[in-house]
Amino acid sequence: MRTAKTARDRFLVGFGGVVLAGAVSFGADAPVSVALRPTIVFAGRDVRATVRTPRDPRNRELRVTVEAPDFYAASDVQLDGTDAPATHQFTWRELPSGAYRVEAILTREDGERRTATQCFSVLGLDDSVDALKPPPRRGAPPTAPSTTEGRSGC
Repeated sequence: MRTAKTARDRFLVGFGGVVLAGAVSFGADAPVSVALRPTIVFAGRDVRATVRTPRDPRNRELRVTVEAPDFYAASDVQLDGTDAPATHQFTWRELPSGAYRVEAILTREDGERRTATQCFSVLGLDDSVDALKPPPRRGAPPTAPSTTEGRSGC
């Protein structure tokens, strides 16, 4: 074995000895995912979301909505198939107290839609445990469970 002349050379490993840990391939049929940080926050703080979409030439649009009983916002991102980034960051600043639902809807060129849903709560000083209940889905009867609610824990 040769001796390293610089600090950089000490960490060089032959190609046959390299193992890539944590490498994940994202196939075209991978689901859309939403990760929130944090999921419970006090009023006046920021909430960040990371939405991951599979790389697919059919991807055309990503719509991310955040809603609460007294709040609604939506963002649309144009996707250019496999040239679009797989990760998208969203930040909501200084939200009022309440229970929020974030929904990511990936639309493909043939009209197919894939969704992912997550919930978070913003607590005010006078909020009770009821503030942790998710808001009802827009357009759905209050008693009908959503198909995405079971997967996301909302």
